[in-house]
Amino acid sequence: MTGPAPCVEDGLAGLAAAARWTDLPARARRYATALTVDALANAVAGRSAETAAAFEAAAVALSGRGAHAVCGGQPLAAWAAAGQNAYQMTAHTMCDVYRPALCHVTPEVVPAALAAAELAGASGADFLLAAALGYEVTVRVCQALDYPAFRARGWHSPGVAGALGAAAAAGRLLGLDAGAMAGCLGLAGAQAAGTFAALGTAAVKFHQANGARAGLSAAVHTARGFAGSRRILTASDGGILRAYSGGGRPRLAVAGLGETWELTHISMRRYPAASTLQALVDCLLSGQARQAGPARAVTVWLPPHAYLLGSGGWDSQLAAMQSARFIAAAAVRHGSCWLDTFSRDRRNDPEVTAFAERCTDVRCDESLGEGAVRVLLSGRGGEVTMQRNYPRGDSREPLTGTEVRAKAARSLAAGLDEGRRAAALAALDGIAAAPRIGELTGPLAGRPR
Repeated sequence: MTGPAPCVEDGLAGLAAAARWTDLPARARRYATALTVDALANAVAGRSAETAAAFEAAAVALSGRGAHAVCGGQPLAAWAAAGQNAYQMTAHTMCDVYRPALCHVTPEVVPAALAAAELAGASGADFLLAAALGYEVTVRVCQALDYPAFRARGWHSPGVAGALGAAAAAGRLLGLDAGAMAGCLGLAGAQAAGTFAALGTAAVKFHQANGARAGLSAAVHTARGFAGSRRILTASDGGILRAYSGGGRPRLAVAGLGETWELTHISMRRYPAASTLQALVDCLLSGQARQAGPARAVTVWLPPHAYLLGSGGWDSQLAAMQSARFIAAAAVRHGSCWLDTFSRDRRNDPEVTAFAERCTDVRCDESLGEGAVRVLLSGRGGEVTMQRNYPRGDSREPLTGTEVRAKAARSLAAGLDEGRRAAALAALDGIAAAPRIGELTGPLAGRPR
């Protein structure tokens, strides 16, 4: 007979309120730092997304301008800045993914932490620790949700688990103790939402922005004496685990808590493309692919979920980033996959369009695991068959520090003028040493009007 379930909320709240940077193993510290650097650089790049201006116009209409930093842009009110930074982090489909629950983690956690750090006058080291704890809470909640049951009900994890992780990060920066932190998680959970009805539309990224804003709102309310349920996950009537996944697996949320760090299983993306198509790009840009010579045809096999998402067209920037046919055609025709790949000119390029429509075949293979791909590339030099079971950047094959920094530099170039990029990259390199958060946000902001 098993004993009673541990108190999940108290465990997560205690970790978020009390853990120190030195409590994390060196690998977890490095990983959390890399995730944070990548997220902030992605947010700068996101200024150039086709949908970013519309999202910001709505934020301004709802809450006006303010004094809180927006990466690559002008300041907004705290709630609006958290949402805008979150949207920009995910707008180009180049943020992280926690594959066991298909959860993008940094777009919820980092923007809420950034706004809370500004409210608290925190240091870069404080911000970095809070972000790391927010990542850990997010993925621990993902584990407890029992993802197959959660997904079968149509829920999308960033707006649910991510909201609690964002609250943990923001609450830590606002000085919440363990008891208050549990209530803060409760307020975040009261706002947790997002379903797969949004798949294929920009609204799927609204879930990340909503998670960031929910977490910040929860922390600010709690810091001022207005807290939520301390049993938001496990309450028998309306607890998230019961309501969203039929009870979930609460023990997984606290198993080895503070000893094993699940955040190191978050994967990073090298390219601005769906997480399910990262391995496809790896294959098509590899030295092995070049052995086939100039491409004549490409056949791509994807697992069922990736096939469902990736078999569509490319009439918008987001659709192109999720289209296996377009990405395959663009990669073999131009030998790259970066932000310019998805511009209107490239999407309407007659050569790329013709290759995608006539020479690219995308098929479903149920034997492939999540994130895997098999490719048959036919070229003038012969045929090459390639398969990857997961992409570079996956937690099983993480990016090196040099690769993370190179991607960050490339991302900064998409949103900052040349004269500001070196200072922004130096600020990212020195997050942990910044005595005030403004020394980070200042260089990342857009040039004043």
